[in-house]
Amino acid sequence: MTGPVRREPSLRPAKSPWADDPEIPRFSYLTLRATDGWTGLNPVPPRPPIHRKVSTVRSMMKRLSLGVCISTSMALLGCGGEMMDADAMADMALPEEAVGTTASAVETASDFRFRTANRYAGIHGYAAGYGNFHEANYGAGVVRGTILLKPGTVAHYLAVPRSSLGNTALSNIPELFRRAQDYGNAHGLGIALPSFEQGLNGSVVEYGVHFLHPSVVEFRDVPGWAIGYPDVTDAGAMMRAASDYASSNGFAGGLPTFHSAIYSGTRVYGMHLIRPGYADSRDVLADVLAMQDRFSSDTATVTGDNWARTLRRHEAAQDSIQTCTHLTTLEKSALRSAYRKAIRHTGTNEAGINARAELGGDDVWINFGVLFPQGDTEIAQTLIHEMMHIAGYSHPDRRNGIDTPYDGGPYYNSAPLRAELCIAGFQSIHSTRESSREPQTR
Repeated sequence: MTGPVRREPSLRPAKSPWADDPEIPRFSYLTLRATDGWTGLNPVPPRPPIHRKVSTVRSMMKRLSLGVCISTSMALLGCGGEMMDADAMADMALPEEAVGTTASAVETASDFRFRTANRYAGIHGYAAGYGNFHEANYGAGVVRGTILLKPGTVAHYLAVPRSSLGNTALSNIPELFRRAQDYGNAHGLGIALPSFEQGLNGSVVEYGVHFLHPSVVEFRDVPGWAIGYPDVTDAGAMMRAASDYASSNGFAGGLPTFHSAIYSGTRVYGMHLIRPGYADSRDVLADVLAMQDRFSSDTATVTGDNWARTLRRHEAAQDSIQTCTHLTTLEKSALRSAYRKAIRHTGTNEAGINARAELGGDDVWINFGVLFPQGDTEIAQTLIHEMMHIAGYSHPDRRNGIDTPYDGGPYYNSAPLRAELCIAGFQSIHSTRESSREPQTR
C-alpha cells in the first residue's frame, strides 16, 4: 500500500457537452431528491428506546435516502425504505467478509469492499473511493488500502438501469466494470467507476456509477510481465496489480479495465491510472470500513451531516482501542465485538442527556443538540462509552459530590468510564454526560 500522495489543486469540473442531453439517465449531486423514486434495502421498523444513555440513528448507508446522501457527498444509491425485487435482493445478499484483528484472505474479492470504501470516502468529503484489495496488520488490527478521489474528479454520478449494464450482478466485479465503461463510452461520459450501490426507480433496478473526468486518468496497455499476468476474472488480483503498477510508476492509484489482449506476441492489460494529486491513499481499519455497512441511522431524526460526523467519531473511537492501556484485553475484545454488530442510531431530544444505549443491545440514541456542540472529543468519548454498554459493561449511578474523575471508585473506574480515557487521556465531567449514565436497564 502506498502512503499519502502529493497534494495538488483539485480539478474544477467544467460543464460537459452532454450535460443537457435528456436521453442520458442521471442523478446529479445538486438536484437529487428523496422524491425521485429511489428506494433501498433492509428497511427496519423503529424500536422504542430501552436504556438511558445514547441515541439511535439508522444508517443512511443501508437505506440510501438520497437527499441525505447528497448533503454528505455520499454519492450512493439504494438508501430508501422500500424492499427491492428478488433479483436485486440476490445481488445484495452477499455474505459479509470476516474483518477485524484476524486477517481475512487477501484473495477475497467482493463488491462489499467497493461499497464500504466509497461510503467511507463520502463521510470524509471525497468525491468517491475504492479499495485496492491490499490489506495488512501492523499490530493494531487489519487495515485495508483505500484510494480516495478528491472533490472535482467525478464528472457525473449516474443512476444507470441494470438492464443497460447487461443485468450484471453486483458480485460480478470484472463484468460490471466492463459494462459500465462500455456505457460510459457510448454516451461520452468519461472513465467508469461503479459504486456497487443499487436502488429502485419505480420497478427499474438501477446501479450507481461514477464517471471520472478523462483528465484525471491516463490509460495504458500494461505488459503482463510487469504485473505478473493476473487472471482478469480475479477481481482482487487485478485490483492489486493495478495498484502496485500505479504506485511503482508515480500514480495516485490504478483501476483495471478488466480487458486483456495479445499485441505483437505480448499479453497486455488495460489500466486507468489516476494522475498524482487527484487522490489520497489511506490505510483504514477493516472494522471501520465494515461499519459503513453495518451501522445505520434514522433519517427522520438524523441529518446527513450529523450522521457523517457520528461515523467519523466512531472511527476515532475504534482507532484508539488497540493502543489503549486503560482497558483489559478482554474488555477491548468485547468492545471490538460490539463494533462488529449492526448498530442503529436515532436522534432524541430527551432532556439532560448526551446519549444512551441498552446493555447488550444494538441501538444508540443521541441528543445531537446537546452532544455535538461539545466538540469532537466529547462526541467520541460518549460514543465509546455507549459502545461499552452495548458490549455488556455497566456502571453504578454517579454520586454527586462524591465521585470524581480518576478517584478509582466504582463509577469512574468502571469499564465504560475507563474507555473514555482511550480517546484523550481524560474522563468527561460534563453533567449532561454523567446524568445520562444513570440509571441503566439490564
